[in-house]
Amino acid sequence: MKPTQMECGKGSLNQIPPYCVISGDIRLTPFYDVKDVYDKMEAWVKDLNENIDKLPTRGPMSKYTLEGEDIDIKRGKIELEWGAKLDDARDMEGIACNMESKGFAALCKATEAVKGKAVPYAITGSLPLVRKMQREGFDLQITGYGLSKTYHADNEYCLLSDMSDAFAILVRLIELNDK
Repeated sequence: MKPTQMECGKGSLNQIPPYCVISGDIRLTPFYDVKDVYDKMEAWVKDLNENIDKLPTRGPMSKYTLEGEDIDIKRGKIELEWGAKLDDARDMEGIACNMESKGFAALCKATEAVKGKAVPYAITGSLPLVRKMQREGFDLQITGYGLSKTYHADNEYCLLSDMSDAFAILVRLIELNDK
């Protein structure tokens, strides 16, 4: 999990906040099944809650359980809330493209014809339904022609010359597949 946001209940500077929310996302390579990750995360949270009194601390006054008559909350508690239902998350599973397929060979050949060479590389990310399509037998290749250094950046941009090359590559790809 990549924690990217944090919030907590406000109080005085000398008070421990009553709650803390950590939000983030989990990025999977295509070799992991989303359901396995859901199940494992749920099991870890359950185990942590059942054994919260056994977690390492920084001494007897720094622990996740409290005793005493005047204490409202006796045990710390971890709650896991998914941002997507399992079926919706499965729709966003990534893939590993088949580098032995006809589609991959044609894409490389088309790229070489326009750019002089093809340099395939892997990058993690996800697109809706690609894993389902691949499981159904589609020869899927994912390609992009923007600038990697600007992906998801503020003021993301691409070069028109790269888009012109992209168009030429896709035209060549169609020509190769029409033969």
